[in-house]
Amino acid sequence: MFGGRGRSLLIIGLFLIASGFAFTNYFLVFFGVILLFSPMISLPFFYYQLNIEELKVHRELEKEKVFKDDFVHIKVVIENIGRNNFDFVEVKDSFNPELFRLILGENFINTQIGGKDIIKFSYILEPKVRGEYPLGPLSITVKDRLGFNSVKRIVPDSITDILVYPPYEDIKRIEILGSKRSLQLNYGVNRSKLKGLGSEFYGVRKYVFGDQFRLIDWKASARLQKLITREFETERDISVIILVDSSNSMAGGAIDNTKFEYAIRAAMLLTKIALTRRDKVGVFTFSDKKNFRFLEPKGGDDYFYRVLDFVAKVKPQGRCKMFEAMNYFIRRFQKRSLIFLISDLEISVEEVTKSVKKLIPFDHSVYIINPFSPWFEIHEVDLSPIDKALAEAVSEEMIEHILEITQNVRRMGVNVINVGPDDMMNQVIKQYLDVKKKGKAF
Repeated sequence: MFGGRGRSLLIIGLFLIASGFAFTNYFLVFFGVILLFSPMISLPFFYYQLNIEELKVHRELEKEKVFKDDFVHIKVVIENIGRNNFDFVEVKDSFNPELFRLILGENFINTQIGGKDIIKFSYILEPKVRGEYPLGPLSITVKDRLGFNSVKRIVPDSITDILVYPPYEDIKRIEILGSKRSLQLNYGVNRSKLKGLGSEFYGVRKYVFGDQFRLIDWKASARLQKLITREFETERDISVIILVDSSNSMAGGAIDNTKFEYAIRAAMLLTKIALTRRDKVGVFTFSDKKNFRFLEPKGGDDYFYRVLDFVAKVKPQGRCKMFEAMNYFIRRFQKRSLIFLISDLEISVEEVTKSVKKLIPFDHSVYIINPFSPWFEIHEVDLSPIDKALAEAVSEEMIEHILEITQNVRRMGVNVINVGPDDMMNQVIKQYLDVKKKGKAF
């Protein structure tokens, strides 16, 4: 392949040859032939002397999982395993500027490299949005000393996926809100209890036939001259399933604060609080059939980071196929649970109604959390009078749509809670804590 200078010489040479014949000037023809054949003659020598396969290039990452407000330090290593010198080598590492911001250094280098030599360069990126995104590929270009000839290739297997978590401040805030003390201070709640054979003391009562003798309080019995039995209480543990609509329509809103991003934050906060209260949590994200992802309910302190890893890889794409998604879900999980369905409901009323009907036979407690689209798309945006009028018209149309859905699902005992950016978190947690407070059996 000819380089930039080589192509220029070919064009000039052809022009001089054509001009020489046109004006019967053989000097121009001769000079044009020299220019034409210079890069062509040097091409075989270039390929014979310089073998691009002798250059090995790879990328080294300090970490492949980062928080959104963290930095990614990238190092690129160029190794010449041959003995020939390369006078001009260009190596470039590609990235999407819409997803990453270049903070320090450059993602390319123009250099020369000797035989058996190693050259390194590095740069730093800052992720702009949460999700899983590719970095790369690496490309390498080799030119001869005069720039007549060049060869370029893409380094095989040089694409690396980087997993970007939500901002670390969000995670810390969620961990703080999910702590037991914070729940008591912010929401004034107590754990729902069942009288039984738990480990926490509940109270005393009169002995009845069938009570275990080990539960008799002998000191109280002697004092009151009748048998007294101690009672203990135990926590009601439930399974919480969070169904998150990950279709294209959920990407509405500011790039860092879309409906989907708020849904993910709400899911993480609910997960943290539920795990703190010893409940099991599962997550199901859905759009069309190829984008169904289900994380089965589990518990434990470390499970929060597994959920975090799971949701970090999901991004809004595809059309919402809610009915197919509910079919997929009930085939994999039937245990009675507390279900939060987070969706903007920008599908037909009939499909939402049929989807909810799929969940009813399993006696789930279902709450639909609706990020109301107009509230998200005009959040913190200064609109002109015309834009405000259009937004109000869209809002009225959406309200009618949501109202029809609300009426249909209410007949099945399911509530639709419309939320905006300011109250989404509180509403999700409120519904969960209300269920716990009522002590519903699951």
